[in-house]
Amino acid sequence: MNPDTVIAELERYEAELARILRSFKRTSSGIYIGDGDDPLYRQYARELVDLFNDALGPNVYSKQLSSEYSSGFGMYGTPSFKGVENVLSVVKASLTRLRRSPELLAKKQSQDALRHRENIFIIHGRDEAKWRELKDIVKSEFRLNPIVLMEQPDAGCKTVIEKFEKYAQTCTYAIAVFTPDDEVKSGSDAYLQARPNVIYELGWFCGSLGRGGAMLLLKEGTDMFSDFGGIIQKRFKQNISERVIEIRRDLEAAGVLSPAEA
Repeated sequence: MNPDTVIAELERYEAELARILRSFKRTSSGIYIGDGDDPLYRQYARELVDLFNDALGPNVYSKQLSSEYSSGFGMYGTPSFKGVENVLSVVKASLTRLRRSPELLAKKQSQDALRHRENIFIIHGRDEAKWRELKDIVKSEFRLNPIVLMEQPDAGCKTVIEKFEKYAQTCTYAIAVFTPDDEVKSGSDAYLQARPNVIYELGWFCGSLGRGGAMLLLKEGTDMFSDFGGIIQKRFKQNISERVIEIRRDLEAAGVLSPAEA
């Protein structure tokens, strides 16, 4: 979807929301949404969130719109005048900014052109057997392309970070696997001592794809510090294959796998 198309779509939603706002009925008992506009408004709100996410990736507008939409219902469960007005304001604000800075849309388009849906980045700790198991599951079970940084050619990159970013930009999802081998014990306390590059890699993917673009697999007995609290976490007893069905569901939810492929 090119920038002109995105802006044209937003303008269409702006016009429709403005029409819904004008169609509110004013009675002696209050102001109510027009006949037939309630389901349309709900549909438009969902579509706008998808449009913002598709056009911009992680962004403030989809969050603002979702917040205004959720809080914009009256006591009878119908959209309030103020709620619709606030959602319209979010759309207007986004249009103002995107008209001034269309490169924001072009940037997302450029990033998407680099990404391949089948590329899954494997972030791993010290347990080689477990990350190799994950790699085999991603490749054989899900028919996706696992990217393990140490197995990729340098391709002219002079630093590890440069190499990481080169390959990370081609991936649509990241899965990290940790075991108790990645922990440090201090007296009665145990904590995850992930290598600095692992923390950097997880942070990079969360910033680039959002927290929904990464998953943590933890062997039972592994503690996780709070920095990773917002990322999907799944625990396994001995083998990653124990959670393969749940991993598949999350990949489907993220749009990496479709039900037909699963």
